[in-house]
Amino acid sequence: MTQDIITTITTKDDFKNTFISAQIKATDKVMVHTALSKFYYVPGGPESLVQALEETINQGTIMMPSEVTTNCDPADWEYPPVKQDLIQLVRDNMPPYNPDTSPSEGLGITPEYFRTLPDVVRSCHPYLPIAIWGKDKVQIANKQPLDMPYGLNSPLDYLYQNDGKIIFLGTDYETCTILHYAESTIGRKTETCSAATGIDKNGKTIWTDYQNIDMDSYDDFNDLGLAFERNFPNEFNQVKLNNSFIKVIKIKPLINFARVWFKKKDKKICNH
Repeated sequence: MTQDIITTITTKDDFKNTFISAQIKATDKVMVHTALSKFYYVPGGPESLVQALEETINQGTIMMPSEVTTNCDPADWEYPPVKQDLIQLVRDNMPPYNPDTSPSEGLGITPEYFRTLPDVVRSCHPYLPIAIWGKDKVQIANKQPLDMPYGLNSPLDYLYQNDGKIIFLGTDYETCTILHYAESTIGRKTETCSAATGIDKNGKTIWTDYQNIDMDSYDDFNDLGLAFERNFPNEFNQVKLNNSFIKVIKIKPLINFARVWFKKKDKKICNH
């Protein structure tokens, strides 16, 4: 059996040089989305990538999504659904959210590595926490509200208010968490959600209700992003790196564009 030969290598210095070419600065506040495999072999894997980020943005703030996607009501699960007579059993035995130990889910190896680092703080929302490194990390993490966790006073709000940037490392707008901030700040109707937050005296899980928008209203983040880039070509930079690319997007103009985009779609649905 022949093994594939490594023919493309992306090093820590390659990442650092590309960040600089994409106009990332030492004081930037950024949300990072990663697809590390797009860069083929990276010596050190996520460790090298995170070091490159921290050494480049050494006076700023780095965030990565860190959600616990199974910490929600099992009655609402679809992929796969839970058999009706087993739903309560899942509820009673779901471990409550612990910012130190609850693994992130569905985000890949880099965000999970990042959130475990000793100098990274993770916010306390039981379903939608954010992992944060650097300037003001504790204040940002502690401010995230239970209701509307991606809205006002959230880590995403901090990025918007402080001229933050998004970094796509081989990813696209489908991974763009900050777009949920736009959805959360246009007056949409909320719904009641729940998450495991503690253990009662009988050893069963305590579930806490909170309010949030429906974050799966539309499956068009890539369409939105491409339209934004056509209209605002000076608000992002894209630099090729080996077989992939690094894209850096200014958050404030993207959010302002996305709010208009979502409002138009919401109005169209309401009129039908």
